[in-house]
Amino acid sequence: MRYFILWAGLLFAQPTHPNRAYVRTAQAPFLHAVASGDPLADRVILWTRVTPPEDWGGSTISVRWEVSEDFQFTQIVASGTAETDASRDYTVKVDATGLQPNRWYYYRFEALGTFSPIGRTRTLPSGSISRLRFAVVSCSDYQNGFYNAYEMITRRNDIDFVLHLGDYIYEYGPSQSSARQVEPPREILTLDDYRIRYSHYRLDSSLQWLHQNYPVIAVWDDHELTNDAWSAGAENHSPDTEGPFEVRRAAMLRAYHEWLPFRAPDPADSLRLWRSFKLGDLADLILLDTRHYGRTQQLSGGFINVNDPALNDSNRTLLGALQRQWFYNQLKGSTANWRLIGQQVMVAPMRASLLGNTLILNPDQWDGYPVERQALMDTIIQNNIQNVVVLTGDIHTSWANDLPFGPGPYNNATGAGSTAVEFVTPSVTAANAAFLQGFANPSIVKSQNPHVKYVDLTSNGYLVIDVTPQRVQGDWYYVNTIAQPALGERTGESWYVQSGERFLRRAASPVVAPSSYNPPLVPRTEQASALVASDPLVVGVYPNPAQDFLTLQLYTPLAQSVEILLLTLEGKKVATYLLPILSAGTHYYQVPLDGLAAGPFLLQVKGQRTHTYRLIKR
Repeated sequence: MRYFILWAGLLFAQPTHPNRAYVRTAQAPFLHAVASGDPLADRVILWTRVTPPEDWGGSTISVRWEVSEDFQFTQIVASGTAETDASRDYTVKVDATGLQPNRWYYYRFEALGTFSPIGRTRTLPSGSISRLRFAVVSCSDYQNGFYNAYEMITRRNDIDFVLHLGDYIYEYGPSQSSARQVEPPREILTLDDYRIRYSHYRLDSSLQWLHQNYPVIAVWDDHELTNDAWSAGAENHSPDTEGPFEVRRAAMLRAYHEWLPFRAPDPADSLRLWRSFKLGDLADLILLDTRHYGRTQQLSGGFINVNDPALNDSNRTLLGALQRQWFYNQLKGSTANWRLIGQQVMVAPMRASLLGNTLILNPDQWDGYPVERQALMDTIIQNNIQNVVVLTGDIHTSWANDLPFGPGPYNNATGAGSTAVEFVTPSVTAANAAFLQGFANPSIVKSQNPHVKYVDLTSNGYLVIDVTPQRVQGDWYYVNTIAQPALGERTGESWYVQSGERFLRRAASPVVAPSSYNPPLVPRTEQASALVASDPLVVGVYPNPAQDFLTLQLYTPLAQSVEILLLTLEGKKVATYLLPILSAGTHYYQVPLDGLAAGPFLLQVKGQRTHTYRLIKR
């Protein structure tokens, strides 16, 4: 028998950190709670994950789901069953159909004799609608701060859904100087890595509660894969040391489809994200992928002269031909009052003058693809497409922009020459855009970019969009801190565009929704559980079957030493691993299996009770 102490280190265990993920063990086996997304007028995606219990043999788990008009589930309107297993990381995703438009519903799952926490969701309206409100978020770097923005969005209870414009997770490895620790303790590359990273993020209580109370419409950006990605590579990917880019992207796509309440617009094409939603006759929400589907590689070299021939190459694209034609057709065919475009990178120019030269500051955004941007603006102008509002994330800062691309020259005082408008949401937690630090404060930005009406370079928070037939208004909200879990926020500025106009106006104050806008929030509820509160709990085993090692995602509610044993099915000990004294929270370990014969084994985790899990060595 082998006996090991798994010391903290690069190979086996991650260093301890004062702020580790907390697991709501009373929700077992639904440790990641529930979520909903991609609502339509008659259906919505429902999501959960069933954490396999001890002594589970690896077969499928049957899951029942229910949708009700009331919180007590006396008026069930839709139900069904689904199955899940290790091939989909025990996640469950169903499309609940046959629902009524513009209505709130409650939903839950049942598996292994236990009900999940209750979720609240809603369908989109059809026909005539006088108002719709939603929160816009992006860039939620777990390590860089606490999700106070998610908490404040949930508590306000005056929105219809949440639009997440990407960077839902970040791929980077750990930093001991960060606000809290992330798993796994390295940059994520493999399918197991991406699954564990999503699992870790989704244990966050504020994120769980947000998902529990609102449907989320999400698009990805780059960090769901890796920084500054394009269609065939990324700035933060080295094939020589990190393997083929296509393999890494395939792992990202599979984990994203498993862990997000997202309806694939083309099941045969996992890379296709672009899709649209009808918000009654009030608006069409058109979502783009400016990151992975067709993007040409970004130009390198930092600040670039606007007259650079390489920059102005007509073959450079953000969208790719297929998506671009679909997008143009969506714009031209829309009969709604508003066309809302949700996408990743800033459309408005962001430039600086230096020694008589005009430079773009960020070639990763639409500034790096000026020919395609002008073609889009020309399409809007030539087809007289009215009421276009762009919603943007990525840049970790707040912006309200006119888009100064015609018809005619742009006039800052009157708004003439603006094609459309753009609202840019700040980051939930990610650090403010580094390339702007030292370059400018807001007054300098606006002096060199007069189409910028509002900019905040230092705050974290979210954006609320209020849509009526008469106008679309954006209200910025900023949390007081991300350094610790805390309530409290302040308002930023508010800007709006009137129907029939193409430029922004300053609003005196944020829009205040009626107090009865939504039904009461679904509370954070604790379900009954047979788990011993002080016992360690296995959140995930990756992979299973395993080959040279298995990755263990383990929660310890106390600082405690934990003994792990590998046994044959007959109970013969093969190896024992003693984990050192731990801080409370989730931890990540790699348990070596080299030298073991192929076949089934038992993994035992010893607490007040011994918890036994089945695994297979290939």
